[in-house]
Amino acid sequence: MNPCTALLPAALIALLAPATSMAAPTAQPATPLTTGSVRLDIASGRVEGDVCMSNLPAASSGSFVLNAGLNVARVTDGDGKPLGFDGWYDPGVDGEARVYTLAEPTATLCVQYVGAFPLYPKHDALGDFKGMMAFNGDSARFTEQSAWLPQAFDPKARVRSSESRYDLQVDCAGCRFLYLNGSPAIEGARGRFRSDNARPILLFGGSGPITRTAQVTILNETLPPAKVDALSNTVQKVADVHSRYMGVPLADRPTFLRMVTLNQIERDREGSEWGFATWPTVAMSGSIGNVADSLLAGGENAERRVQYIAHEMGHYYFGTLNRPQGPYFWVLLESSAEFLSIKALREISGDAAAERYIARLQSAIEKQEKPLPAFDAIDGSSDLGEMYRYVYAPLLLLSLEKQVGEAKMQAFMRGLLAAPSPRNWEELQAIALKAGIDANAWEHWRASCVAGGKPRCRG
Repeated sequence: MNPCTALLPAALIALLAPATSMAAPTAQPATPLTTGSVRLDIASGRVEGDVCMSNLPAASSGSFVLNAGLNVARVTDGDGKPLGFDGWYDPGVDGEARVYTLAEPTATLCVQYVGAFPLYPKHDALGDFKGMMAFNGDSARFTEQSAWLPQAFDPKARVRSSESRYDLQVDCAGCRFLYLNGSPAIEGARGRFRSDNARPILLFGGSGPITRTAQVTILNETLPPAKVDALSNTVQKVADVHSRYMGVPLADRPTFLRMVTLNQIERDREGSEWGFATWPTVAMSGSIGNVADSLLAGGENAERRVQYIAHEMGHYYFGTLNRPQGPYFWVLLESSAEFLSIKALREISGDAAAERYIARLQSAIEKQEKPLPAFDAIDGSSDLGEMYRYVYAPLLLLSLEKQVGEAKMQAFMRGLLAAPSPRNWEELQAIALKAGIDANAWEHWRASCVAGGKPRCRG
């Protein structure tokens, strides 16, 4: 990813002191399908998998990755024929995972594997991060970044197929509930999970409570009714704003997941929080109640929570319905969600809240010493880091709205949602023209705000 495998955008921001409806998105490129079964035991840290992947990208049909703590027993094709593979000796590595290379490409790849991981019931590990296969004594947490399932791998581009449709049987000894990202949580130690939408596949098995409302699911933490209502009401308000603006109902509602991290004892001592979003999951260390507390207290802390929740809910549109690709990947995925979050913040918390937030973004850009890539010149090799994704490009989208007006900007955002990912500036401009943006206005925006990577619009 990793698309939405980055740390919360809020981690960066914390450092900063009705138009006509359009059609639903066009069909996206076919994505892998992951099927099979996984078994785990939270008392021993043992994991076993018997998993197949089909509909693989052509460039990834000869390689796959799997967490370095998992041992491959055998690899076969879809008919059960054994396949030779390299990766035991002097293996390639991609982050948390070993890279395995097949002797011959295959349309369907099946992998049997087994492994065991340390337990940290005292939550006294030296660290924790999203790539860990984490057993804390009473729960198990595996994200797509951890490669707990085999993932097709493009060795030239060094890209994992970390999103997949799935049909998986999960058995978890010691679990009271099971949750797979994009499917409803189930009570019990075993269950079958399916998703026809491609998802970054996160698994959480635990022993805590489940709270469900029409708007949210809260996993692994009990909250008083007032706090549940605060979260539910905020999510409903954001859903209403996003649905009206994008012209497509927001079908996904977030699952707030409380995770006790492997190093929670250190985090509690330092008073630090850590979290990540793998839509529709929003995972947080410590307590989800802290978010509800901010919402109930009001003020700027509440505004930031509203903005953050709205950003993550924006990934239903850019990341789920539309799966970005190509040179504008990060802008389409993160900057579009950030733009939507500012629209929601303005409507929910007011103009003053939105302007304060925008001012913080602008201040951060003006303090930036290193030049940023010009938006009209980015390509697949451009370095679009967090400052670009969450600060600079959202400001560019806001500047476009100022020049063309809210109605045409709304049509442009709907056009981005409905269209395949643009591969160059000309294709991006074509989407703008189709949305009713005048060619002269587009060129004026490019010249005054975009060209040369300007930190602020000129003229």
